[in-house]
Amino acid sequence: MPAWLAAMSWLVAHDVWPTWTALDPPPLRVVSGAGKNESRAQFTISDDLGRVGTVWTTYQIDETAIRRDDQMWVERLPVEITPLRVTVSSDYTVEGVLDEFTLRLETAEADLKLHGERFPSDFSFTIESGPLAKAFKVPLSSGGLFTGAFNPFSELGTLQVGKKWRMQVVNPVAMLTGMGNRFIPLLVEVTGEERIATPDGVKNCMVVESPSAKAWVDADGRVQVQEVTLPVVGLLRIVREAGFDEPERLKARRASLGGRRAKQR
Repeated sequence: MPAWLAAMSWLVAHDVWPTWTALDPPPLRVVSGAGKNESRAQFTISDDLGRVGTVWTTYQIDETAIRRDDQMWVERLPVEITPLRVTVSSDYTVEGVLDEFTLRLETAEADLKLHGERFPSDFSFTIESGPLAKAFKVPLSSGGLFTGAFNPFSELGTLQVGKKWRMQVVNPVAMLTGMGNRFIPLLVEVTGEERIATPDGVKNCMVVESPSAKAWVDADGRVQVQEVTLPVVGLLRIVREAGFDEPERLKARRASLGGRRAKQR
């Protein structure tokens, strides 16, 4: 009996208790310039072999809501699905809580759309591929924040060491290939502080970690560096750049994907 009690105590301490003590995700906090209602950033995606692609992120802010738009252009991956364009639109309440989420994947062979809306106990999703559509639900208890795998962390506020929350990362590679889970549940925790080099100089950043993702967030809530490990793909590193190349973003938005001309949006 004592051995059994000890084993159960270990299980609760290591597996159950962290889930029980996880809180809701910290609210989105967007730092914009004086007199502006928008913020934007550009990130480089890379792996062990070098550059993989680019992410452009913009935030639009008004009195009633916050809109986050991510555009990713991926030129190279270990699986034959590139070039790949991913666009993600995330609508947050003015308090910074995710309310609606739409992800679109475009390759030469596929055009998929995933749309989700928050309800009291779950996120209700519809995935569309051509004329085919399928609906399903994901309980909010497994994480009420959904993001794309190529830019998983949004700008975050109110971070303290020891803070935990649950979130879900949508894996585009799994959606296109069927390899791995479409949704990767994460239990993340703020584990400490580190000083890292950024485009604005060396900064002290809070470190947010989970078994398959990690981020460095500065004192203003800006995510400076992210890392995510995906099945088949491996480790990707997403690093904030100094500028925002609007012509390059528009070029990626309109680029042909292997002979199939994407619709202009």
